[in-house]
Amino acid sequence: MRELLIILFLSSSFIVSSQVITGKVMDEEGALEFASIRLFNPEDSTVTYGIFTSEDGSFRLDEVKPGNYYLKITFTNFADYVVDPFVVDKTQERDLGEIKLEIDKALEIDGVFVDGSLDVLKAGIDKKIYKVQDDITSKGGTVNDVLNNIPSIEVDQDGNISLRGDANVTILIDGRPSGLVLGDGQNLLNSLPANAIERVEVVTNPSAKYDPDGTSGIINIVMKKNKLKGFNGIVSATAATGNQFEGNFSLSYRNERFNSYINYSFNYYEGYRNFSSDLTRDITADSSIFLSQRREGTDLKQGNSLVLGTDFYVNDRNVIGISATAAIGQRDRYGYLKNELFDGDNGLYNKWDRESFEPRSNRNLDVNLNYTLKFKKQKGEWSISAYQSFGDKSVVGIYKEIYYDDFDVLSTNSPLNQQLDNVEVNSITTAQTDYSYILTDINARIEAGAKMIQRHEDIDTYSEAMDTVTGLFNEDTLANFQYLYTGSEYSTYFIFGQELGKFKYQGGLRGEFAVQNPQLISSDTNYRRTYINIFPSVHLKYEVSNKSEFGLSYSRRINRPRSRQLNPFVSYADPFNLRSGNPELKPEYIDSYDFSYSFTAKKLIISTSVFHKRTTDVINRVKYFCSDNTAFMTYANIDKSVSAGLEVILIYKPFKWMKNTLSFNGSYIDYTNYDSNADWNNDGLNWGVKYSGSVDFWKKTASFKVTANYSAPRVVPQGVFQRGNVIGMAFEKRLFKNKLSIGTRVTDLFNTMNTTIKLDRDGVMQDMEFKWLSRRVYLTLSYKFGQLDKKKMPRTSSVGGGD
Repeated sequence: MRELLIILFLSSSFIVSSQVITGKVMDEEGALEFASIRLFNPEDSTVTYGIFTSEDGSFRLDEVKPGNYYLKITFTNFADYVVDPFVVDKTQERDLGEIKLEIDKALEIDGVFVDGSLDVLKAGIDKKIYKVQDDITSKGGTVNDVLNNIPSIEVDQDGNISLRGDANVTILIDGRPSGLVLGDGQNLLNSLPANAIERVEVVTNPSAKYDPDGTSGIINIVMKKNKLKGFNGIVSATAATGNQFEGNFSLSYRNERFNSYINYSFNYYEGYRNFSSDLTRDITADSSIFLSQRREGTDLKQGNSLVLGTDFYVNDRNVIGISATAAIGQRDRYGYLKNELFDGDNGLYNKWDRESFEPRSNRNLDVNLNYTLKFKKQKGEWSISAYQSFGDKSVVGIYKEIYYDDFDVLSTNSPLNQQLDNVEVNSITTAQTDYSYILTDINARIEAGAKMIQRHEDIDTYSEAMDTVTGLFNEDTLANFQYLYTGSEYSTYFIFGQELGKFKYQGGLRGEFAVQNPQLISSDTNYRRTYINIFPSVHLKYEVSNKSEFGLSYSRRINRPRSRQLNPFVSYADPFNLRSGNPELKPEYIDSYDFSYSFTAKKLIISTSVFHKRTTDVINRVKYFCSDNTAFMTYANIDKSVSAGLEVILIYKPFKWMKNTLSFNGSYIDYTNYDSNADWNNDGLNWGVKYSGSVDFWKKTASFKVTANYSAPRVVPQGVFQRGNVIGMAFEKRLFKNKLSIGTRVTDLFNTMNTTIKLDRDGVMQDMEFKWLSRRVYLTLSYKFGQLDKKKMPRTSSVGGGD
């Protein structure tokens, strides 16, 4: 009997030694599923328990030990809710009742949302997130239109992307490298519709978790995934002046066990590509020549893209995902170039015309398979993924030159006829594993991982010229070559971060072994190189208040020469402007520093950064001028560059119906080269401003938005270039409870978008201008269907959405 009483006493003591906390999370429309519930110890702010709400918004924390706690509830797009400290005793269950969340007012600021949470235990402290899915100025457009609206990002007419004025930026799709952005991959990237993008993540000083490539940072394009239960979809169509059309269809289905989605888009584009150049060269001390070139041409592009995938929820903590992105593109460029060569007395002594037609086609397929295991009590996760990208491109070049004896009199010299056939095949294989764990006892987080990337590119070019006697085409050995590039990167990283009250810090180290092997097969030439590098990173944050925060960061990075930059083959597509890569290029190394301040209030967000970069062996495009009046463009290493700059982003919402975003980015750069035979020394100030303003009216069923971009002349080692200033407008009306939307927009309202380049060096002066069809009027119709239940979020973050 005594033993029985002891057992009953111990059992009852065990039963009352822990208790249960329950509650229900709601918004103004009903229950919120998958809201994050975290229980904290108020003495040191450590997380002791964590869970997600169920489908009806309820939650239950079991086996909570007696003591003092406070509770924090978080959910996407809602303000955090904190339950004041309370006591859990041994006598009763603690029911917190219904808890109502409110929309985060800071997140209502449209177009651009700068992530201000910066919680080292959850999201890291090294990136900004821009929500772009509702930007009406890019509807009916492409990914490049989305990027052009983001502060500090610029996209030129050929799809080349720069960040803070630096074109050496790494572009990722869903956190991984893609064949869509290799070489001329921007043409394929342009085939992805704007409405397939959920957000863009900008990392200007990346941590050790990211690949170290890219001098200016990383731009991660995150594709949309289904976040709504049941069947949901959207169909849209766009037409624009100048014969531009786009169609898009998306469909998704999600239930408790899987989430499937598919998106198909088509686009068709007609435009023009005009070019002019005036070149003056000193031949001797008292003589010179002047070359005038004028080109008029057409540009036709069309593309198709398909994105599909499925996430399988094995249970609350295990997710398997598979996805694929396929894209095909076609681009036909035609140009007629008139050339006139004058002597120093302005006498015409040579004249010829060159006609070119360059049709090209692209295909790309990206496939991703991943698995994620989430640890109990939200203490971290482990993931493994494999990724494969395949791509190929076919380019045909048909060139013809005719000569003149005197002004418009055709020469008796035989015209030149050339044909070129180029086939390229590339692939990228990536495998990686990532681990993160929260150490609740010390309020810290550790991350570790390993990654392998293998790249392969094969270029085979065949050229032939017509024999004017027989009229037959014969092999032109001068332009025939086969180029093979292989590269491998193996890396591991470790990161430790901790939150100590208002102070947060994160330090990381990444080790990497890399091999680059460009080979000119046609001449049996090999340029293999290997690299072993260590890349440290440090990020510090100090929270002055819940509205303001200071940050300081450092990272070391590398910019390896790309395959095209290493290719030694000389292109004779334009005999007066030869192009080639440089197999002797060395990688450039960058030490990057960033000091930031952010302030977030109900109506205002301020984000500022002062940055400084020191780069050695700067890779840059350079131009040589030869004695036979031809120009030769290639790549070279400039000894060093030093830059310092300022970035300011202001987001102001004075009224619920008005939103304004103003951003400034400026830097001073100094290029230094110690080789007296190469005049690549230059310095100057580069800066640009972007503004967007929008108003909602008609009971928030209509919106009007204005955007304006200004780019000042930008300094490069041999001169300056400038992109034209652009103003755009957009209007959208939403009907039938926002299911149907009708929108119109105008791009480049005053037709000022162009690119000008001015080269001014001893004995050489050249002015160039590129102009294309940029002013268009768009009309877009879109219709949403399905349950449209925004509260039903998936139980994990998007596994394809990057880091």
